[in-house]
Amino acid sequence: MPEPRVIDGRGMEPPEPLELAVAELGTLAPGEELVLLLHCEPLPLYAILDRNGYRHRAELRADGTNEIHIQKP
Repeated sequence: MPEPRVIDGRGMEPPEPLELAVAELGTLAPGEELVLLLHCEPLPLYAILDRNGYRHRAELRADGTNEIHIQKP
């Protein structure tokens, strides 16, 4: 399995991380994973993922980073 693609949006201003993640979604192969790192919980992104059938799970790191794992089914 290939390494996941990572977008570190912790230093970016909204909506840049969301825009980058949505652009990457279109290039994911089935089963490939995108990891998004943020200091907030991306509720608008969750709605986009759910609407388009992407699997996702979020983990909260000890440093407060939200680590969102996204896969194309």
